[in-house]
Amino acid sequence: MPTDHQFRREIIRCGSLLHSCGFIAATDGNISVRLDEERVLVTPTGMSKGMMKTSDLVIVDMEGRKIKGEREVTSEIGMHLLIYRMRPDVHAVVHAHPHTATGFAAAGMPLRARSLAPWPVG
Repeated sequence: MPTDHQFRREIIRCGSLLHSCGFIAATDGNISVRLDEERVLVTPTGMSKGMMKTSDLVIVDMEGRKIKGEREVTSEIGMHLLIYRMRPDVHAVVHAHPHTATGFAAAGMPLRARSLAPWPVG
């Protein structure tokens, strides 16, 4: 099982990739990892995911209350916690805003792999 510090480094790496690929802008999106049955490590509110340090991350309990960290907990923590409660097999959540997905949502169109493939699927 990875350590708290290893999870922190992976969240930082993921945030940097999301930012550099343009899947998130400014302070959009959030990343979290289930540490155990009682704790979740999550990115803070109001911070660019491409500029974070491991010390910026926050640990919360399964009710969303901050246990450890200097920064504030994201207001979207409830969505992450709901996923963890509904899906015990899920150990990480990445919430991003890729341009294509955002465009489909704004147009009220369903997002399907078949719709996005640059070649015929099936």
